[in-house]
Amino acid sequence: MLWALLLLGLLLTRRRRLSTAGVEACFAGGVLPFLPLFALAEHAMARTGLVWVPMTGHRLLMLVLGVLAPTSLWLGGVLLGAFALEAVVLWYALGLGTHPGVRSPWEPWVTLIYGGVALAVLAYRVRSFDIELKLREARAEAEALERLARLFLAVRDATNTPLQTLELSIALLQRRHPECASTTDTMERAVQRLRSLAQRLGIADPLVVWREGDESFDAETVLQHLEEDLARELERRRRR
Repeated sequence: MLWALLLLGLLLTRRRRLSTAGVEACFAGGVLPFLPLFALAEHAMARTGLVWVPMTGHRLLMLVLGVLAPTSLWLGGVLLGAFALEAVVLWYALGLGTHPGVRSPWEPWVTLIYGGVALAVLAYRVRSFDIELKLREARAEAEALERLARLFLAVRDATNTPLQTLELSIALLQRRHPECASTTDTMERAVQRLRSLAQRLGIADPLVVWREGDESFDAETVLQHLEEDLARELERRRRR
């Protein structure tokens, strides 16, 4: 118990810099001491001549590993294999099959079945965790694409009015000052390039999920929200 509390304190002191390897090492460090404890307990019970059901601790700990082990199949599998192997070795080394006090004639197969069930539970947890992680990544990617699409649409809408003003101004210059044809032609080509860019930004329209209240799309508000999100992200990275 003291050793487990020490490992827990270590995790709490390093909670801001925890890594997957560190958590797995602490979990394994809290479980492995049960191997010699169970071996000593079974050996002591075998010498007393009392009636008991052997490998009870092994079976219970296997189930705990299947339910609580970190979502790492290799770590849980190694720990389950270690306890299953110890149960088999103790059964034959201590001669528990012929011990008069043993009340579990189907050992060590019952313990091995417990280990298989625990391994199946752990594999299911690992699979569920992987699926959940992929769903979170897909959702985050979809949200990022939607924010990018809203940015494209905001830029397109924000440039519509200035482009219309430039087009009207060019038309007036062409009518009133035909001698500036070379200049107005250059300006007209530049406006056409901007208009083409704005049209290409419209490809992001299907990516935006329109919700209630989005009927009036305010480009300035969208850009302001994006600036605030970027400022918060930069502040979060500075704190790290």
